Amino acid sequence: MIPKISRGSDPTGLVKYLFGKGRHNEHANQHLVACSDDLLDSFGFDGHPDESYAKIGERFDRRYRVRERKGDPFPRDRRGRHNPGGEHGKDRVWHCSLSIKAGQGILTDGQWEAIVRDYLKRMSILPDDGAAGVTWLAVRHGLSRNGNDHVHVMVQLATDDGWINTFNDMKGAQKSCREMERERPELVELDRSNTEGDVRYRYAEWRRWAEWKAREDYDGPLPWSALDRDGRVRRIAAVAAETMPKQHVGRIVEACAKASRSEDEFIRRVRREGFSIDPRLRKGAARDSFDSPDQVVGYRITWRSRDGWTERFNASDLGQDMRLKELRDGWTHDARSESLAVQEWRASMENRPPFLADGLERRPANLSTHDMERLIDEAFHVAVDVRRGEGDPEAYDEALREGLRVFDRLSERYGLGDGFSAEIMKDELSAETADAIGDDGRDENGKAHKP
Repeated sequence: MIPKISRGSDPTGLVKYLFGKGRHNEHANQHLVACSDDLLDSFGFDGHPDESYAKIGERFDRRYRVRERKGDPFPRDRRGRHNPGGEHGKDRVWHCSLSIKAGQGILTDGQWEAIVRDYLKRMSILPDDGAAGVTWLAVRHGLSRNGNDHVHVMVQLATDDGWINTFNDMKGAQKSCREMERERPELVELDRSNTEGDVRYRYAEWRRWAEWKAREDYDGPLPWSALDRDGRVRRIAAVAAETMPKQHVGRIVEACAKASRSEDEFIRRVRREGFSIDPRLRKGAARDSFDSPDQVVGYRITWRSRDGWTERFNASDLGQDMRLKELRDGWTHDARSESLAVQEWRASMENRPPFLADGLERRPANLSTHDMERLIDEAFHVAVDVRRGEGDPEAYDEALREGLRVFDRLSERYGLGDGFSAEIMKDELSAETADAIGDDGRDENGKAHKP
């Protein structure tokens, strides 16, 4: 994690900034993830303010006002030319942002809350026993302009008993973050994902994608060109905060590589995910006549989104560990595997179906974690569609038919037995619906249906 600390004396202004659009309209989905008990009433269940920024600032400053009335200024207030008026409580508001490196991963709100509380205890800001007496809050935005998942922590240094000592806090922040990276499971897991951390990241590429995606998805009353700059920038920032194509492709290709036992299996797994994979041949090797995988020195992935965007990535773009030379160290090498690899590379180059129709990847025992996630996700959406159609027999039948087609396709793709035949089930579903509708053309709920 990357900590960045600053101090100030305007809690209302800081709250307004944290819940506002940001200096460059980069803030998206800003919401509270945690706070002290004395601030809970100021926010709704959705994490958005229920009171004005000024009211929240006043509540945030209550403990400080007590110290002010007692004539007890913060011992580390700025002095001299940095505070010519001798203002009381000049540095009473402590602000720290905690960031995850771009492309390394994205945490949940629950994970961020646990991390913030742990961090504040390690920094000796919150007591270990969780007792009250400190006012603080943590606000999360979408990804930053540079692609970092991050949270802002805001602390009132005035407490019921005096002041929080923040001496040498920048050094303590680095030490606390390094300890948490070694000890907290969610941060340890992020650090293990080498591919996501090593994906070559260029903001200009991501920005071009976000601009195109925002324009394609826009369906407002005015044409895109008629929107003012602020309106366009906010929509682009919202898309950029939620979509990172290169990291998405890198994660899936990494999953395919780790699940594969041989080069030919890796090629088939990548193609099964809807990507195109093309070999980079050694100089002098012809595309239509190479006969050894040793003549393939790299590969390129082509990704196409459902709405028409295309991006191409070399293996090195997805991380040093994803280069073909590195991947081959973990695969089997025998005459059969090398022969199949050549055939699969040729099939991929010529956009033909895989050479081997029943490889190891189509055996249920070899399903990867990514495969299981895909199956569960598809099954969940089928269940939701069927549930939505329960009140309408026609919609219910169509949802069932579509669900069976999905399961049939998944069964074929992942080799899960004989699968389902949607065409065979179609007549049975229609017969069941006919039984549910009476002779008068109405179902048991009295709703009329067309014959």
